[in-house]
Amino acid sequence: MSKPEYNQGLTTSSSMQEKIKEVTRNLLIAHGYHKTTFGVIAKALKITTTNIHYHFGNKNHLVEIVVREYVAEAKKNHSIIWLDTTTTLEQKVAQVVAYNYRLYRKYTPDDKGRHPWSLIGRLRLESDVLSEAACRSLASFTQTMQDVISQAVEYAWQQGQLKVDTPRQDLVFLLTNLVDNSSVFAQDAGSFARLEQFFTAFSRVVLSPSTLLSRQRAATTKRNLLPQGPHGHWRDYPPAAGAMRLLPSPSALPGP
Repeated sequence: MSKPEYNQGLTTSSSMQEKIKEVTRNLLIAHGYHKTTFGVIAKALKITTTNIHYHFGNKNHLVEIVVREYVAEAKKNHSIIWLDTTTTLEQKVAQVVAYNYRLYRKYTPDDKGRHPWSLIGRLRLESDVLSEAACRSLASFTQTMQDVISQAVEYAWQQGQLKVDTPRQDLVFLLTNLVDNSSVFAQDAGSFARLEQFFTAFSRVVLSPSTLLSRQRAATTKRNLLPQGPHGHWRDYPPAAGAMRLLPSPSALPGP
């Protein structure tokens, strides 16, 4: 009889940990670090603060875990979008907008955009009070976005989706900052519609097919621009810095 009771205790303990992390995440997004206290968390869950201490120790440790898991999920979801070899850059941007809108609606049910809806964007404003581990987790999101967007841009260029003379590193810089600051932009603008409009305008001006060369023309232009070797052969040049590594097929990527 003791064994089933022990297993049930483990299940209950694990379930309580998940509930504590969920409430903590929601409070951090809505109110920030300082107003997210063990007392507030305990009141929301109708438990004691001792219970929270038992599972997570101190507040910094709890926040570190919540931030790490949130960032890992965000990186996974964005990587699936940007490393998909079946979509164009314009389609990827549209998918990012849709992904952000789901987060926005989850944390902004009244559709008034001045509410925080991203843990990453919210806690960056309080990085001075976060632990080093939490700050490293937040910083890793930006680095991952730069990496996967760089791969996506390089792949698009190789496939003729971009003009041969497209300043690819500049495009990576712009896209990374758009993605990295989406929540702050929407919050400052007061509505998600403004963020969507900004992404749409960017795609129309920079990524729309009407502004790009066809794949055949891009390949021909690229060939004409490359200098010839001593025997009239076209030289092969390595990809630009931050160029794409071999992309996995969509089926090889983890599910959402």
